[in-house]
Amino acid sequence: MFGFLMLCLLLHVAFKPLNIIKDKDLSGYYSVPANLEWNLEDYFSGKYQDSSEKYINYQYGLFPGFTRIHHQIEYSFFNRIHVKDVHIGQNGYLYRYCVGCITTRTFDSLNLEKYLNKYLVIQDSLKACGKNMVWLIAPDKNIVFSEYLPLALKHDAEVYSYYWTLQKAFKRKGIEFIDFNELAFREKNKYPYEVFNKGGVHWTNAYATRCFDSLSVYLSLKTNIKIKNTISLKKVENPWGPDIDMEEAANLLLPLQQDKLFLADMISESNSKSKKLLLIGDSFAHSWTWTKYFTNCFHPKSKFLYYNREVNTLENTFIRNVDHKNTRKTSSEFDTFIIIFNAANAEYLDYGFVDDLYK
Repeated sequence: MFGFLMLCLLLHVAFKPLNIIKDKDLSGYYSVPANLEWNLEDYFSGKYQDSSEKYINYQYGLFPGFTRIHHQIEYSFFNRIHVKDVHIGQNGYLYRYCVGCITTRTFDSLNLEKYLNKYLVIQDSLKACGKNMVWLIAPDKNIVFSEYLPLALKHDAEVYSYYWTLQKAFKRKGIEFIDFNELAFREKNKYPYEVFNKGGVHWTNAYATRCFDSLSVYLSLKTNIKIKNTISLKKVENPWGPDIDMEEAANLLLPLQQDKLFLADMISESNSKSKKLLLIGDSFAHSWTWTKYFTNCFHPKSKFLYYNREVNTLENTFIRNVDHKNTRKTSSEFDTFIIIFNAANAEYLDYGFVDDLYK
């Protein structure tokens, strides 16, 4: 027994702190327990002992490996997954949603009408100045693959009523927009690559590239922006990390079965490298910023307003927080405005950008 315990101790030391044996760090968000300094108050209250135990457990050399084993057992035998708001669907699909958020709730019609009228005023004003404004709706996995949602989840046939209401309102008001969610629903079995991987919450790199090309065609037809793309695809054995973000956050021991893993590469020719783009969007825009798709087509001083909260470069480098009081002034220098939000975020419209611009 003594020899076995010594072997376990040496194995632990080999992982940490010596790092002779490397163990893959856990993915997702983990808060490192505080290592409190000893004092009488914390000692007699038990706070110091509790903190020390959690800190030592976290720093234990085999912690990542044992965590993955535990998570795999939970997933394989008990159909449980340890990621906030992530749920196991049918056929090996993972879904991200808050319990109770997939309902028939939708916009207040008066408030939506006010917003759309503001948007039309701004869009027409920009057009009169020779500037362009385009609204894009990115696809949502819960809608595109609603047939694989968990059986226990009760939902309406039209998942996320906010999206369906917004789509119909755009058409009724004559607002031009690109609905990649509707496109993805039609195309989910058309290409050799997936729209969404089983373990991903965002569109795949390959499908996001296909949609960027569709946006480029739209801009070339509707505006004086001309972008021509040459796309190449390659099948890969290991997926691009962002394509399986939910799976990585789950920290499973074994990967989910993936049959169609592809990566895309794109070379763009653009006549708009002197034009400044203001991109307003959520995390679905990352597939276009991380890959420098926009960077290769527009002025280097273009900006990306992430959730209308952060001002970033088009390569997603943080610059500063958004100054909501001076949006009109700071936006006057841009030539093209592209709004892109995932269909599941339709409830929040553009997170206040149009209201900021209308002030």
